[in-house]
Amino acid sequence: MEKPIVASELISALSNPSRGIASYVNGKYAVGMAKHTQIQILQSQKFVLSDNMINHAVAGSYVKPKYLYSALLNCIPPFSNMWIEWDEHKRVQANHQEMIKLHGKENCEPLQLETIPQSLGYHITKVNGRMLYTCYYKTQQDRFYCPEMGFDINSDGGYSYEKSLDQWKGQNPNLKYITEEEYQQETILNGIIMLGEGYCKSFDSVQDSSDIVNICRNLIPTQTASTHWHRSAQLFLRPIQHEDSIRHHKDLTSLSGDARFLISLLNILNYDLVTTESVIPPRKINHIYMNKPVPKNEYKIVEIDLPKPRGKKIYNKIFTGQGSPKRLHWRRGHWRRITDRNGNTVKRTWIEEQKVGNPELGTIIHDYVLKSRKQ
Repeated sequence: MEKPIVASELISALSNPSRGIASYVNGKYAVGMAKHTQIQILQSQKFVLSDNMINHAVAGSYVKPKYLYSALLNCIPPFSNMWIEWDEHKRVQANHQEMIKLHGKENCEPLQLETIPQSLGYHITKVNGRMLYTCYYKTQQDRFYCPEMGFDINSDGGYSYEKSLDQWKGQNPNLKYITEEEYQQETILNGIIMLGEGYCKSFDSVQDSSDIVNICRNLIPTQTASTHWHRSAQLFLRPIQHEDSIRHHKDLTSLSGDARFLISLLNILNYDLVTTESVIPPRKINHIYMNKPVPKNEYKIVEIDLPKPRGKKIYNKIFTGQGSPKRLHWRRGHWRRITDRNGNTVKRTWIEEQKVGNPELGTIIHDYVLKSRKQ
């Protein structure tokens, strides 16, 4: 590779967060969480999206809401600790093209890329039994920023007011809590932000609106690791204030449409994939970030082909859960189907990822470059 992947630069930035992380406030909680996050990202399975893969995932994210809801129910990351990064300018351009297809060029705002980061990554990891999706990107000042808000995509039944209330009371038993009606309204408003307002407005039939509401009930904003370093240790222990809520809403808005994109991407990633070529990049490549060498990791680049797209129909098929992935060294998480004598699926079970091979022979960190078969 001509330059290190974003994850490697972020690992370097987290080794000296006062210099490498934007809005970093030093303190005992900040130091501990920065180190913990650095180790998690270092140990994660890393995926780098090709431009063609970005186009596939974006196109898939514009299916009708009923298919996107099916995709959400199948949206289980193949690894419990993984990193995905891509060229954000390419994704924004692909989104713009999809909106033009839906509404016509004359009805779409001109594309603006000046304030959008070039490279962006998501760290997806399991926290307290739930998958937390956390965004990182490099600012124009060459420092990394992590919004205080991320999200969880729940594929096993949605969230409820009762469960959330129990969790809130466990954390802050003396606070006044919102009513169930307020909770439902907030859930839908936040869900529309995470799905992208432009997408939601593009599907306005009664059935589409109902499907969008169902999707929103399976998305929930969550605080990220950066909560520990965006404020002092004293303020970290303070209950959330009104100004915190305003900042959280702004951070969540900056992630508009990301949940929908990742739902599409993870379903494609869990489809039946074939490894075509393995490459070990040269070891004698030196990169410097913040006047420090970027860590060198031995990793494997795996190229993955996707079926030739046939409009939106190929994504409708993928999102209804057909196909299963296979992988060497790490056996990826996948769906196992149990069928009856007539071939009908009677049960589906998610199989967690497993490390295969002899650990005495060494450990390989896999970085995946996802490519689409040439058109």
